[in-house]
Amino acid sequence: MVGYKQVYGRTWDVYLCILTSSSPIGVREIWRALSLSSPSLAQYHVNKLLELRLIEATPDGKYMTNDEERLEALRSFLTLRGMLIPRMVVYAALLSGVLVSYVLFWPWRGDFRDLMTLSVTLFSIAAFLFEAVKQYRGLSVWKKEA
Repeated sequence: MVGYKQVYGRTWDVYLCILTSSSPIGVREIWRALSLSSPSLAQYHVNKLLELRLIEATPDGKYMTNDEERLEALRSFLTLRGMLIPRMVVYAALLSGVLVSYVLFWPWRGDFRDLMTLSVTLFSIAAFLFEAVKQYRGLSVWKKEA
């Protein structure tokens, strides 16, 4: 695949640290956050990410992610206030809102329509949450060395 970039091991940890940081982050902050053995090791991984153009340097010497370049593994995630959230959680929340509004505002008769609506939405919410957990756990696969 053209343009497909893979990052493994500690470089993956450094990338996630920079990605989930609320503001641009320096090498020493990365070193402290990940408990690396030395700041030069953090700089080594930052240099690897700079070569891949996954991050970019700010004028004050700190680093932030390059929004134009993103790893394929993170395409199904949203970044919200420094947290990686699987997109499936958004879909589950939307369906939960639909289900709650249906139960609160629709007259409950307990007929086939009500039971089918309840079962389909509960099954869909469970499926979306299951997939979200699988996606989130899948992030740890990228930590293993190739």
